[in-house]
Amino acid sequence: MDTPSPAMRPTVKLERQTGLHDNDSRFVEEVIKVISSLNGSSTMKLKVHSKFATKFTLIIQDPPRMNMDDMNQIFLMNSKIISIKTDLSDSQLRIEVLKHSESSEKKRKRAAYDEYDVPDGYDLSMVDGRDKKHIDGILRNLLGMTTMEFTSKIVPSPTHYMLEVEDIEVLDMEYMQEVVQKYRAFITTTIFDYPQKKLKINIRRNDTPITQIIAQRKKVKLIQ
Repeated sequence: MDTPSPAMRPTVKLERQTGLHDNDSRFVEEVIKVISSLNGSSTMKLKVHSKFATKFTLIIQDPPRMNMDDMNQIFLMNSKIISIKTDLSDSQLRIEVLKHSESSEKKRKRAAYDEYDVPDGYDLSMVDGRDKKHIDGILRNLLGMTTMEFTSKIVPSPTHYMLEVEDIEVLDMEYMQEVVQKYRAFITTTIFDYPQKKLKINIRRNDTPITQIIAQRKKVKLIQ
């Protein structure tokens, strides 16, 4: 996780929102503090929609580059989160949350997604035969999450492949969590690069030794 210099960090100012309990406002503040600690966060903008009786939506426009750990950290901060969705094309992160007075048992149930075959014309010539199965599987899952075609390319290196995806529709972060968990032996990093409007997935080559890097994570506050 990149950390900006103190001079580049945006000041977090949030007026109390009409219709929000103090706990809800506190959650919004904590989310912004987490994201504003990332490099490149000085240009992001914040909106909160709270007119609905049972839920509110936090919209972050032009967020910085975020990884899957950053998204997971937000999920852990509030048990009432309904969904976290990322729109890379519009450089937007949307977090939908039940209001403080609502039971978390009312959270919307997600529909399962399917896997779709990778088109026959898709070029995997740069992928080693030992790696095609899991790369094909990752692509099948991404295709199953979307209804529109997206642009992608695979950039090989001696130790890994970088899968770069553009022009992809809104992604549900819970689905992305499932994909990363399913291929955790091969996916080493997942980057939501909002400035470049790209999803970047670093995929380990089958013959590259697995190394485990334990990063020190920031403590998070759980908003009940």
